[in-house]
This record gives sequence, C-alpha cells and structure tokens, in this order.
Amino acid sequence: MTDVEMLDSKIFKYGFDVPINQKADKLWSNLIEHIDAWWMNDFRALGEGSKVSLSLGENGVLVEKGTNGETLEWYRVQMCVPGKSIYLVGHVAPDWGGPTTSMLKLEIIEEDGGCRLAVSDALLGNVSKSKAEGAEDGWKQMFTAFKAYCEQ
Repeated sequence: MTDVEMLDSKIFKYGFDVPINQKADKLWSNLIEHIDAWWMNDFRALGEGSKVSLSLGENGVLVEKGTNGETLEWYRVQMCVPGKSIYLVGHVAPDWGGPTTSMLKLEIIEEDGGCRLAVSDALLGNVSKSKAEGAEDGWKQMFTAFKAYCEQ
C-alpha cells in the first residue's frame, strides 16, 4: 500500500543584479563556454571532479557529469537570445525537497564601463520562503564566483 500525501504549492520569485567589469561578448563566452571553470565545488552535486556544461540550441541543457558516469540535469534551455539572455527550466525531485520547478533567467545588460548580469528566478511547487531564500543565496554565491572569474 502507498501513502498519499497532499502538499501545498507555492510560488516565490526573486531577482538580483551582479555588476561585472567585462565586455558583453566575453561575459557571454564565460557564462556558456567556460561554466565548468567558475561553477563552485560546493555546488557540484555529483562531487569533486564532476564536469558542468551548458549547451544551447534545440535540446540545450545545463548538465553535470560525475567521474563514474553519473549525470544530473540541472536545467533545460527554454529560450536563448545569443549574447543577451538565456531562460532555463529545472526540476527539483522530492528527494531534494521538491517537487519544485525553477524558471531561471540570466540576462546580460550592457552599461557604461561594463555589464551587469540580471538574475531572476521563480520557484513553483513544494517550496517555502526559507527554501526560496536559500536558492537566492546560493545563486548569489555562484554568480559572485562568476564575477570574480570574469574580472580576473
């Protein structure tokens, strides 16, 4: 016999900007082509030595591959405007506190002397305010590491 549990569904949205002293084309290249170089070890779900990649276009995916053949799909690419923005949709399994869907948007906005990365996310499903704040804090850490990588 299976237990059936009814969970409340909520929606939380957040957004923040990361100013980056770098040209837009270089920033885009770092975001897409060099993601494994700046993706923090603390956020590698498959452990140290895993590889993170982001492919664009039809069937584009943000994926992590472990050293023993494990794979984790972080996000699917919903829409991409090359050099400008990428829309990603990801799912969190119940084992990790879901079910939850994340709709993450990353947008490069050119400004005098550099750019800013506008990050926005909407979380739908089994999510609480503290989980949403945790996700926001995690992305802030990740994109602070991205900023440091871009400005080195």
